[in-house]
Amino acid sequence: MGFNNAQYRLIVLDVDGTLVDRERRVSPDTLRALAAARARGIRVTLATGRMYASARPYAERIKADAPLILYNGARIQDPAAGSILYSAHLPRHQAARGLRLAQQFDVHVNLYLGETICIERVSEVSRESERKDGVAQVPVGDLVRFLEGQPDEPVKILLIGPDERLDAVAAAYRAGGLGTEDLPHLVRSEATYLEIQPRGVTKGAGLVRVCKLLGIPPSAAIAFGDNLNDLEMIQAAGLGVAMGNAHADLKRAARMVAPSNDEDGVAAVLWTHVLR
Repeated sequence: MGFNNAQYRLIVLDVDGTLVDRERRVSPDTLRALAAARARGIRVTLATGRMYASARPYAERIKADAPLILYNGARIQDPAAGSILYSAHLPRHQAARGLRLAQQFDVHVNLYLGETICIERVSEVSRESERKDGVAQVPVGDLVRFLEGQPDEPVKILLIGPDERLDAVAAAYRAGGLGTEDLPHLVRSEATYLEIQPRGVTKGAGLVRVCKLLGIPPSAAIAFGDNLNDLEMIQAAGLGVAMGNAHADLKRAARMVAPSNDEDGVAAVLWTHVLR
């Protein structure tokens, strides 16, 4: 398969399972490849489910110079100043339904409200989530009652739990009598993660928004990802790349499959197909 490496003007990188290895490190070769891309005038950014405070260290590590796609596309933010260029919110009634189902099926909830991650109580699951994100979480008690007293709507909800339980939550939400026009976007971002996001919010829509801000077509973007929340982004980019460790559905949708995140897959594709 041939690729026109001259066409790419933007590199968009998922973080977990893609840019970083299993120890959440960015390899020296990946940093060299991204520096070489920037030297050629190719912009670099992240597309992640993380919030700004959690994504910023990685953005700084790779010297991101294009707007960041955060919360799986619900926010577009400037990488340096953090100024919000686009924001979507989860309607209160949709969020409340998701919180009630999480209680019913006994799964952990991260409620993203403003710049805060709210949780019901501290647990081993919350501690691991906090370690991964690098952002302190705030225990607030019953999340349904807490949300009722808040003036703002959340950006998204992340449910963490066993695979089969999350499948049950998603099925119950979809079967709950709401019309399809009143359903949020439900997506699995990791084996133990279910994201409840504003309807129409995806990383793919985020990529299109960033390209519009930069004045380039999505066909000029190369995007890397590993999980189902990367699917629309992989499809929207001119070159969509699935990592070797990616979900099988993502590999089927991608134009190219890279080596895994533990094998410098991002760098391998950039050196071979973009920086020749």
